[in-house]
Amino acid sequence: MHHTPVQINIQQLRQFRLHRSGLLTHFPTAEQVAESLGGVQAQIHPSAGLALFNRTCDLTYERYETLLFEERSLVKLWGQRGTLHVYATKDWPLICAILAGSKSWWARNAEKTETYDAYLDLVHQAEALLRQKGVMGRSELRTSGLFNDEEHLSPWGGVFADLVRQGYACHAARSGEGLFAHRIHWRPDLRWEQPDPDAANVEMLRRYLHAYGPATLQDYAHWRGAARNRARRWWVATEPELAQIHVEGQTMYLLSEDLDELTRSPEPPSPSLHMLHRFDPLLLAHKDKSWIVPVAHYKQVFRSAGHIEGVVLNAGIAIATWRYVRKEKALHIILEPFAPLATHLHPLIEQRSQEIATFFGLRLAGIEGM
Repeated sequence: MHHTPVQINIQQLRQFRLHRSGLLTHFPTAEQVAESLGGVQAQIHPSAGLALFNRTCDLTYERYETLLFEERSLVKLWGQRGTLHVYATKDWPLICAILAGSKSWWARNAEKTETYDAYLDLVHQAEALLRQKGVMGRSELRTSGLFNDEEHLSPWGGVFADLVRQGYACHAARSGEGLFAHRIHWRPDLRWEQPDPDAANVEMLRRYLHAYGPATLQDYAHWRGAARNRARRWWVATEPELAQIHVEGQTMYLLSEDLDELTRSPEPPSPSLHMLHRFDPLLLAHKDKSWIVPVAHYKQVFRSAGHIEGVVLNAGIAIATWRYVRKEKALHIILEPFAPLATHLHPLIEQRSQEIATFFGLRLAGIEGM
């Protein structure tokens, strides 16, 4: 570990995190966004597209779906925190490896009821059926007769959660219902070499610190969705590579290789306005979110049942939440400012709203709440 602590202020921290997240300096491709950020949460399918759009150039919703479902250089899987993410397809073996040391809710439940071996047998039968069909949904699995209960066909995962977790399946494009594709059908050319689970998690920790650092062990455990003792094992393995950073009284850590960039004399931050949509990677990356969302407005962004609103950022600080509504071929933007918005921000919000409408291939019909 780099033993001399480096002092920075909260503005430097904010600027560095925004830069590393791809908001100030865009990534060349959507695949590089997904790889660098350790995936983009996709519980809401368009939100993942907007997260990629905010970090690369000229991406459209149509192109996003092409990358996922036609070119298949992006892949949708259940990943960290047990939530749906879009990843770079070349990272598919890595993602399955980081999850290999834990079990799905359905597998854990089978263990509790002493039916784990029978459950695994059903997973293997479902895998064989999916391999035969190539693409399959819950309705087809239901009629196969393999399962006589709805729990294993749950829209939150069920047996498909374990097919994905074990590297057999990914999410395909919807067609009336959610569909899943067998990996061999979806990407027969993909080289499948799954690394050791601990090595995979150490690699993911390095990516996390590179994208979201300076950060703490608590931040990483929160983002990874891992118990602190498990996350600590990977953290300790990475400690020789870390530098200690002091941010206004709080100790954080960064990869030593990124230290020069952090401490380089920063140019004055240019005025920047961003509209991050729901479940954006930056809103999920840290346990302490006060650096990006003022504490007084925390509950307006981080709502009950795990819902996270989109935010308008001004110079890296949330000043409003926002949503969109699609009506026919038009997009309506709805803002809920934390305080009256400064007049000079209006044209910036209008411009970004127009760009979001263009991403969807829609006309911007109006902006409410400005």
